[in-house]
Amino acid sequence: MQINLFSSKFVIFLIISFSLTLSFGFIIGCGDEGDSPTEMVTVDEDTTDPVEPVEPTDTPETTDPPVVVEEPKVSYNEDIHPILAESCALAGCHVAGGAGGLDLTEYDTFKVGGNRGPAFDVGNADDSLVVKYIKGEMLPQMPIGGAPLNGEQIQLIVDWINEGAENN
Repeated sequence: MQINLFSSKFVIFLIISFSLTLSFGFIIGCGDEGDSPTEMVTVDEDTTDPVEPVEPTDTPETTDPPVVVEEPKVSYNEDIHPILAESCALAGCHVAGGAGGLDLTEYDTFKVGGNRGPAFDVGNADDSLVVKYIKGEMLPQMPIGGAPLNGEQIQLIVDWINEGAENN
């Protein structure tokens, strides 16, 4: 039997063999064909630490503005006036025509102050006369003859002044 180099079967066999050889060689030469240059990680030869995989982070579809929760302001009517009425604006003390010319029965008269000037410096409790007297930084400590205000009551007055001393 003689092989004809130009027979159609032999030519097809040669083409298929050559194609398979080239394909096999290409696959072996390229390595893992799934990697793309952006996915490949190169490791420096001198590095001895293992490379930790980077986990993808979820990014929200929309960015909502941060929620700012404001602490409620101290209220003159609900917080400060009851303290003054119970401890300071008593007969013979800080009522109209009373001690030191300071009337603590109403917001407007409290704001005006007494013989020594304004009772409070809006936004600055540390320099306010009322705070200095109730803390005992100025004598006599207020209220005279009564129990001193407790820490919570003093802090409410300080916060109210620092927050703007509003008539609210």
